[in-house]
Amino acid sequence: MSFTKLFVPYLAVLGVGACTGGDHTGSVTSNLIEDQHDSMQNDRLFKNPGGFAASASTEGFVDLDNAFFTPQGTNGRHCGTCHAPEDGWGINPGTVTDLFHITDGLHPIFVNNRDTDTPTCDMSTLEARLACTTMLRQGKFTRLINMPATATREYDMTAFTDPFGVTILNTRFWFFRRVMPTATFKTAVTNWDNSNGLNNNVHDGLRNQARGNISGAQQGPTLALDHPILHEIADYQLTLGHAQLVVPGVGRLDDDGAAGGPLNAVNQPLVNAPFDLYDAWETSDNPRRRQIFRGQVLFNTKTRPNGGGACRGCHNAANHGGNVANTMFNVGASDAQWAKPDMATFTLVSRLDGSTVVTTDPGRAVRSGRMADMNRFDTPTLRGLAARAPYFHNGIAADLPAVISFYEQSLGFDFTDEEAEDLAAFLNAL
Repeated sequence: MSFTKLFVPYLAVLGVGACTGGDHTGSVTSNLIEDQHDSMQNDRLFKNPGGFAASASTEGFVDLDNAFFTPQGTNGRHCGTCHAPEDGWGINPGTVTDLFHITDGLHPIFVNNRDTDTPTCDMSTLEARLACTTMLRQGKFTRLINMPATATREYDMTAFTDPFGVTILNTRFWFFRRVMPTATFKTAVTNWDNSNGLNNNVHDGLRNQARGNISGAQQGPTLALDHPILHEIADYQLTLGHAQLVVPGVGRLDDDGAAGGPLNAVNQPLVNAPFDLYDAWETSDNPRRRQIFRGQVLFNTKTRPNGGGACRGCHNAANHGGNVANTMFNVGASDAQWAKPDMATFTLVSRLDGSTVVTTDPGRAVRSGRMADMNRFDTPTLRGLAARAPYFHNGIAADLPAVISFYEQSLGFDFTDEEAEDLAAFLNAL
């Protein structure tokens, strides 16, 4: 089947909730897909910069009318407000910006002061809402976190720079993070810093995450952990897979012996093994397919000249990309050298040895208080990467080539131009 013929049945739906930013002249005329439909078929395509991604459920279709998409609080938000199928079950800057312009900043995602630049922003007028949501329109959400208890904390904050003036010295942090995808869950780390992880169990962590979201972002009640609503939300998430399904010039990623696509992703067991999605394409007649295979080999085997491991060393869950042992890593993304003008920096001094760390986000250490956890973050699934730029917890990499360049600078990888292109092609095919 030709590439054109493959896409024709889907062209009519790509404008429905497929908000990709840019022009606001009428190309987006409605809210997200869950606001218009109660369900969607498995493998429904949504356009992204690398082709087309899709979601699939082990139930045979993707339900869009359940507790996940139902406001449980008082402000109109629900889990799907910030975790949209169109954006790989996260939400991207273009989508947020489109929602702002469609609704004059009155969509529930812009609920007064939940995720504004400061907790006291004036949201009473369109102009004020525009001025108060500069970070949210980058697809970043607020984190106002009190420092861990003094008696157990291993560091002190001795200085900070906060462009929004919300941080309090040695008392609380104020920074912004990208959302994490809520599909293709395998590992038990929940949220970037595992703040909602529970019992080293995926289902328990998802229930705890939903509980915190309902009482916090949705401004609802604090539910008991065994509440049926929380079970429904967690059960639903565990049925979902999301992945790239079609790439221009390549075709379907589950074709000709390959095992890409969302249904394969959700059915993939959690095992420590190399990626083998595209082994069948090693000798393909299509050079783009061979390139994806070469990128997979690089991901699995290319080590750093400085003695470090391969990409798979951290992303060791086969055909998923999480970490089987739930290990969190410091890859340098919080280092002050990557800070943008609208990002805070915090100077933290160790009580153990007097060493100093300047960071834009302490990661797990913001919860545990331990220096060993400083700047450590979850190793999230890599499936569906193309749908959810920008990358890392703070969005410092605009696209997949920028991710590769970051790892070269931060961790010492050394890719030739051809290798970098091959690796990007593989990551785009996940």
